[in-house]
Amino acid sequence: MADKRSVVVRAFALLLAAALLPGAAALAAEPEETPSVAAIYTTGEMRGSIYSKDPLTGQSETSSYLKVSAAMAGEREEMDGTLLLDSGNAVYTGLTGENGQAVAQVLRTVGYDALVPGVEEFRLGSGYRSQLFRTLEDTQGDGTPVDVLSANLRDGAGEENLIAPYQVYALPLGDTQVRVGVLGLSGMEIAQQLPQRLYGDVSFVHPANKAKTYTWEWEYWQEELEEDCDLTVVVCQADRDTLTQFAAETTGIDLLVGGGTAAEADSLQNKEGEWISYVCGGGSALTRTLVTVDEEGIPVLGESTLLHLEDYEEDEALAQLVAPSYAAAEQAAGQRVATLSGDWDGSQAAARQTDTGDLVGEALLWATGADAVLLSPASFGEVTPAALFEKKSSTAALTLGDCAKLLPDPSPVVTVELTGAQLRQWLDTCAQWYTVTDAGQPAGGAEADFLYGMNYELYLGSEPGKRVNFFTADGLPVQDEQVFTVAVSAARLRDPEFPACTVTWSAAADKDYASQGGSAAALLAAYARNATSENQTLTHIQSSTWSVYAGAYNASLTRLEFVEMLYELAGRPQPGANMAFIDVERSNAVVWAAETGVVSGDGRGNFLPLTVVTREQAAVMIYNYVRSLGVEAPQTSKVDELLDAPAISVWARPAVEFCLAEEILPATGVREDLYLPDTPITRMDATFYLAALADYLEEM
Repeated sequence: MADKRSVVVRAFALLLAAALLPGAAALAAEPEETPSVAAIYTTGEMRGSIYSKDPLTGQSETSSYLKVSAAMAGEREEMDGTLLLDSGNAVYTGLTGENGQAVAQVLRTVGYDALVPGVEEFRLGSGYRSQLFRTLEDTQGDGTPVDVLSANLRDGAGEENLIAPYQVYALPLGDTQVRVGVLGLSGMEIAQQLPQRLYGDVSFVHPANKAKTYTWEWEYWQEELEEDCDLTVVVCQADRDTLTQFAAETTGIDLLVGGGTAAEADSLQNKEGEWISYVCGGGSALTRTLVTVDEEGIPVLGESTLLHLEDYEEDEALAQLVAPSYAAAEQAAGQRVATLSGDWDGSQAAARQTDTGDLVGEALLWATGADAVLLSPASFGEVTPAALFEKKSSTAALTLGDCAKLLPDPSPVVTVELTGAQLRQWLDTCAQWYTVTDAGQPAGGAEADFLYGMNYELYLGSEPGKRVNFFTADGLPVQDEQVFTVAVSAARLRDPEFPACTVTWSAAADKDYASQGGSAAALLAAYARNATSENQTLTHIQSSTWSVYAGAYNASLTRLEFVEMLYELAGRPQPGANMAFIDVERSNAVVWAAETGVVSGDGRGNFLPLTVVTREQAAVMIYNYVRSLGVEAPQTSKVDELLDAPAISVWARPAVEFCLAEEILPATGVREDLYLPDTPITRMDATFYLAALADYLEEM
């Protein structure tokens, strides 16, 4: 049922209607008489939301046609007459490949009057789309017929309309009926958004409409509609900006219904400077526009409001009706597309590289052929590849539903061209979305992007413009003028700070992915199926590395940061415990270091994570790590050649001997006979030391 907000709006609307009616004072004196009020309702962008839960992810649907049905039941009891329209994208094939028939039956059962088809209806393909339209308009089936309207859908030659351009509805209002003309305009961009195999021999514009504008299409039908109607509604599958321009170029429209944007109820100015009502359901609301009469008895539009679907209960009878199709979709979601094997880390940290990010990055590189992929951890679900393994099992099934749970973001994947300078600038911008904990660890960053396919390190403490270092592609430094093809979510392109670029490819318009929406989940499913077709299991692959550090590139390094860098070098093995020291929580790196003997703490259970690392301490940690691998570390007498040998701690001497002998942590560079054991090392120092250590281990 509606919340208090809806009740208040209803009461206000009735008072407004009463004030507009002839004899309003008499009505006020006789409260038993109810003012005549009707309403026009719209939804849009519902994208197959006909169930209580998403059959792929199992998550509850906060906005669905089940709630539209419940809302309309209450509205119909209060209004003299109602008109219910859907602005398109009512269906959604998605990963389960549904054919739209269940949605058609729901629209008929709820009592929709008309649907204006959008891109999702065309994503069904010509066969399923034709079947959808026939089911909606069938005069013999269950429920009530639903008109399918579009004035700009024409045959391939553009000579005739494929479906009805408009319909005139008789809307009961008191003792009269208001003639409401509804004209549909499908998205003219569909031909650019989908491959032709999905829309077939269809033109999305009248052949005489050389400018290809919605304004031309409206003016073609305007005179005919105005002769037949009291009120005119135009339902157009376009966004707010497009419709603002459309309104400014036209006259004669009373209500403009949009699609493709968030829920909104507002007004737009037309060519004559008059304000006309504008609404958009946005997949989350049922819009309501009141219809009353003025003092002369002429029908007029009243206030437009949003009835938020999350505020309503579900229609239980309708839920039972769609239960069989939900079961079929759920079964499709359980289809295995690949088998996972090997070791997978279950980490979901946004501030460091994870196995989920690596898997998605590899899938998108394969599917798009791009040089690199920009990914936001915010687009990942709560499920990780590691979570799919049952206890003590060496393999796990990856299903379509799992792909959707790993990547619930429905936004299509696109590729763009970006220069090395633009990539560096964007990664530097993303640094502002990370934070640093009291323990000195990077955190946050869920809304930031990381770049997969290239190597880099992000230093949060460096000044803006200098936070990206060691930025390489194919082993070579990335040059500012180099141009790279980068895969990214189409939604990211709406960020005003994202570098200016042109889309070169869209998965939503590619023949291999378009029917499933072109989402990252669809591309992951294709990547998984390819592995299966080649009789391979999916194992963890990491073809590039990236890291986020709390400090600056040239700042002193803390014990925690150095251990984390050493842990990365070791391949991030899973430790056996959850905690090793009382002053550090949730750090696999520190637990691993304690278990392998790389560190031992202060003897009182503390790790001292924020204490800076000196040169001799770094040597000890490196030496202990090498010994943990079973390597017999050679000893020399090079320490005795140093002028400051007495300053080296006794417990650090063997480690310094080893690092000097293998040139892993050499003398300072200031003087070859000085070691300066108490001098803190910088992040830059540590990078070179660990690179030398990696070379030493590789040559063993």
